[in-house]
Amino acid sequence: MNDVFYFTISALIVIIIIYIILKLLIKKFNPEKSKVRLYGLMQGMTNSEIVSISSSIINYIFMIYLIAFFVDIDIYIIGMVLLLTLLSDILIKNKWFLVNLFLALISLGGIKIIYLIHDYITNEYMSVWMLLLLVFVMIFVFLYLTYNLLKNIKSAVTANKYIRKGGNNEN
Repeated sequence: MNDVFYFTISALIVIIIIYIILKLLIKKFNPEKSKVRLYGLMQGMTNSEIVSISSSIINYIFMIYLIAFFVDIDIYIIGMVLLLTLLSDILIKNKWFLVNLFLALISLGGIKIIYLIHDYITNEYMSVWMLLLLVFVMIFVFLYLTYNLLKNIKSAVTANKYIRKGGNNEN
């Protein structure tokens, strides 16, 4: 439970820092005077699709946090990851939500393997080969999580009825 609390505190600090940086950088930007047209990914999406994408991104950042700080998996972490995965799938009415829950459990298994290798290196036996194994498993799990994030974003974007019709939304 402490890991979830530490993640929340560190996520809030990162959000505040990003807010300050963006506030300073785009202070002089005026979209009315600029010739740049801003068209985003979120244009024409419903609130449930935006929340679905947001929960997928929060889940991704949380799992990267678990990898980076070698956190041991407990029931609270499993519950949080499965809840975020289920939330992102239910909001867009994804019929493959059981498969995505299974993939989230596989991701948690990979994070548990990273923790176990790190624990073995720090407590039992330090070897260059074990360290290389740890780095390669971390890279693999990172790429796997990134793939799942992009797949979830694609599912949420294609769930939008205006995108499926070819962008006939005039809003």
